Amino acid sequence: MDRQTLDMEGARHGEISSASLQMGDDTIAIRRIATMSIESMDFAPWDMPRNRKSQSLHATLCIANLFFGLVALAWWMLAPGQQSGLVALFVGGVLVLLGLLLGTRAAMIAAKIKRREPYHRLTIGTSDGRQIPIVDDNRDVLVKIRDVVRHKMDTGDTETVGEFDLNLDIVDLTLPKPARTASVPPRHDDMTPSHDEPELLFDADEEEAEAERLKSAS
Repeated sequence: MDRQTLDMEGARHGEISSASLQMGDDTIAIRRIATMSIESMDFAPWDMPRNRKSQSLHATLCIANLFFGLVALAWWMLAPGQQSGLVALFVGGVLVLLGLLLGTRAAMIAAKIKRREPYHRLTIGTSDGRQIPIVDDNRDVLVKIRDVVRHKMDTGDTETVGEFDLNLDIVDLTLPKPARTASVPPRHDDMTPSHDEPELLFDADEEEAEAERLKSAS
C-alpha cells in the first residue's frame, strides 16, 4: 500500500535569512508577513487513489469468488455421489475460502484508508493574500519557528538567521539572548544607627518650644 507523508500537507524545510523566509520556491519578505497561526489538524495517510482502487478490486473479487463458490456448492448438493459433484465441492470450497480471504483483505485496506493521524500546521499569511503552511507532528518545533519570525518582525532584527528541515529533524534556529537587566542596589532595611554616627539625644525644636512656654508663663 502507498502512504502519503506530511510533505503533501505543507512545507517541511526552509531558511530564514536576514529579511526573508525561503520555503521551497516560495520567498516571503519578513515585513510582508501579516498573520501567523498554529492549528491542530489530522489527515488520512493511506487515503490515496491507488489504495482505494486496490480496496475496490479486492472487494469485487471477494464477491465474485463467493458467488461462484456458492454455485459450485449448490451443484454438489444437487448431484450427490457423482464425480462432477465432488469436483464442484472442491472448487466451491476453494472459491469460498479465497473469497473470505479477499474480503478480509478488503476490510483491512478500508480500515487503513479511514485511519487518521494528528499533526500541527503553522500557517503564514502575507499582505498579498498568500497562505503558506509549515507542517509537523511536533508543535514545539512550529512554535520555535513562529517565535523567531515574530522576533524579527517586532524588532527588525537582521542578524538572526537559520534553517530547518523537519524531514531530517534539523532545526537550527536560535533567538538572541535577552539583555541582562541592570542590577538594583541592595536596600538597607536595618534602621539601627551605626557606630560611626552620633546618637541623637534630644530634639532642638522641642527645646526651643519649651523655652517659649517658660517666657509666656513668667
